[in-house]
Formats: sequence, C-alpha cells, structure tokens
Amino acid sequence: MNSKKHIAELHAEINQWKNQIAFVQDELKMFQQQLAAASISHKEQAVKMQVGHFESVFIRQDEVNDELLHEIKLADASLAKEVEGNPAAERVLFEDHTDLRGKMDVFGTIWQDNKQAFRSFVTEAL
Repeated sequence: MNSKKHIAELHAEINQWKNQIAFVQDELKMFQQQLAAASISHKEQAVKMQVGHFESVFIRQDEVNDELLHEIKLADASLAKEVEGNPAAERVLFEDHTDLRGKMDVFGTIWQDNKQAFRSFVTEAL
C-alpha cells in the first residue's frame, strides 16, 4: 500500500531522523570513552573479550549511522527537488518514506538493545 503525506510531515520526519542519528552518534562517542576506560582498568580475560565485542558493535553502529544518514539525505534532496518550482507543493501529497521509516524503526530497536547490553556490561565491569 502506497501511502502519501504532506511535504511538511515528510520533512519533519526526515529532520527527526537526522536528530535521532546525531543523538546516537553522541551516545556512541561517550560509550567508546567508557569502553576505553573499562579496557584500561580491567585486565581480566572475560572483560577484555566483552570490550572486543563492544568495539565491534560500536564500529558497525557507526557504519549504520553513516549509511542511514546518507539515505535520509538522499530522501531529503529528492523531496526538495519535487517541491522546487512547484507552487502547489504545500497542498500536494507525496509518496511516504515507508521503507526508510522501517529501517529507522529497526535502527532504533537495535541501538536500544545494544545500549542496554553495554550499560549492563559497564555496571558489572566497573
């Protein structure tokens, strides 16, 4: 089912997604600092293994952030192109970004799961 939305709704959602990714990027930087501190202060093999695991998780998360941000910017540029020179753009309905919304939903769920797992690790390790 192809749904349609007003340009203002689509643009607001795109801005929300950009902000969500920026927030995850900020959290990721903070978590990487905490991970480095845990690595330095603990020499146990089990902790080192967990540190390695979360290093990999954070590297992949950073890649996903970049990939999604690129897709969001493309969607934003596509909207801008459709609106350019269209005086009726505010009254016309445009194709919804259902695929991108689905990706953002999965992104949010996976990040929350990874964040919770990392916080549990930090609580136990420190």
